Amino acid sequence: MNTFILALLLGLWNGIGILIGLSGIGISTSLTNGVITGLFLGDVNLGFKIGATCLLMSIGFFTYGGATIPDYTTGAIFGVVVGKASGSYETGLAMSTLLALLMTQMDILGRSTTTVFQHAADHALEKNSIPKFEMWTLLGTLPWFLSRFIPVFVGVLLTDNIQALSDFANQFAWLSNGLRIVGKALPAVGFALLLSYMDLKTYWPFMVLGYALFAYMNVGTIGLAIIGVAAAALYLSAKGKKLELKK
Repeated sequence: MNTFILALLLGLWNGIGILIGLSGIGISTSLTNGVITGLFLGDVNLGFKIGATCLLMSIGFFTYGGATIPDYTTGAIFGVVVGKASGSYETGLAMSTLLALLMTQMDILGRSTTTVFQHAADHALEKNSIPKFEMWTLLGTLPWFLSRFIPVFVGVLLTDNIQALSDFANQFAWLSNGLRIVGKALPAVGFALLLSYMDLKTYWPFMVLGYALFAYMNVGTIGLAIIGVAAAALYLSAKGKKLELKK
């Protein structure tokens, strides 16, 4: 397939994927993006391997509060293309991680730019101008789309000269290492923002219990969720209330 057409198709898929994801339908994941890219390139096995690895690396990363996390869904697309062009799974995985970390900056830019359109939409709503409100709201999705489309489109085009791309990345190894460290700290920032919204003066025992179970007893996420539901039920029962599960 022509490189330009491939870059355009993958860029559109990634851009549309983030917009659908904002509606709550998560069709764009590291695994699906890796497999779809592999289908385009005729190497589903490579796409599955890089997509699955990116998915494993992203487990536990969530955008709590205003935290920004590495975008492994975008990184998976780029990684599969680089891996196919270079003939190396390791090179593709390394480049997917690098782009995922760099995408934190694109995510911040997309979020910040969107607020400009949303303020314009609020202003239009204050004047009861529904058509302008709808226009500005729709335009507000454009930064989200471009923040995912441009990196994939440009990145795939650059893979025509894979050696130059590898040499360029090696020159900035210090940057990728720094971004990787920052990326590891972002979940902690997100948790701190989440905790700031909670009534810790009342519910601090639950936080301490959850931390102890995870840090010292190696209880997994699912186990913590089950224990959390049980603890909440006991707490509500002690308060004379019931925790009802809807069918």
